[in-house]
Amino acid sequence: MNIIGKIWGKHWRGESALPWALGINLVLLRILILWSDQYTLPPYIPARAEALAATIVFCILCHGVIYPWQVVGVLRAIKRRNGGVNFNVWVWAAYLSLMASLVFTLLGLFSAYQSLLPERFIVEDPLALEKARANQYTLRLGPDGRRIYVSGTFALGLTEKLSALLAQNPGVTDIVLQSDGGQVYEGRGVAHLIKNRGLNTFVTGVCKSACATAFIGGRQRNLGPRGKLGFHQYGLELNFPTALYDLKGEQDKEIKFYRGQGITGPFLDRVFSSAHKDIWFPNQNGLLKAGVVHKIIPAMSN
Repeated sequence: MNIIGKIWGKHWRGESALPWALGINLVLLRILILWSDQYTLPPYIPARAEALAATIVFCILCHGVIYPWQVVGVLRAIKRRNGGVNFNVWVWAAYLSLMASLVFTLLGLFSAYQSLLPERFIVEDPLALEKARANQYTLRLGPDGRRIYVSGTFALGLTEKLSALLAQNPGVTDIVLQSDGGQVYEGRGVAHLIKNRGLNTFVTGVCKSACATAFIGGRQRNLGPRGKLGFHQYGLELNFPTALYDLKGEQDKEIKFYRGQGITGPFLDRVFSSAHKDIWFPNQNGLLKAGVVHKIIPAMSN
């Protein structure tokens, strides 16, 4: 405490060297204070009453006590120095730093105020996101208990829900697919789920992208007379690039899986050649020849 008291008193009286008073006691300390402000707010303190109390204590201590000490110490250090090498440069740097510190402190206070508004603490349904995802697809058990119909977007959670439905209905032998695609991981997850359970796959309408991967997981793969399988390069629904997602690597995983399912080389060379915004629909003869489809079947009844 004696050391802290000495440092406090020395700065307050303006006895610290101006570079130290400015760089350490003002700039560095203010940066640390503004950075640590987040720990008095959600999500670190989720309850509004507790976050509000922590923020008030923080503001009184850091902005009401420490900040005036920082400012006064720098101003007194300027006055005490009053000349010397590069004095004018240090004075300008000090005044600019003081103004910047005031701006950022006010912004920090405004941000804390915004974070503590009552509407920010409205309790939301913890299952809302899962429900929203589930609304993007449909899983339906056929009347005979042998077929599950999968339609809609391959959204997160589809593989898990399909696995649960299969566990409840061990007599299922067939999966009927219709989808424009969706999440790469879900398409792959459904494909491996179908493969591991030895299920047959059917497409009578359109099955693209992630859905086509799921179809290829089938033990016996069947295509209706109007069935179409679509393939294209993978892409990200982002407005900016990211180095954390290896699209080529993900496509290579699918190629390896397709090859393991008996699909031939020429088809594999073409499967991801179409741009993400485009789609390649091979004809039925080409799909049969490549081993993607085992059989063209008549129209199915639901």
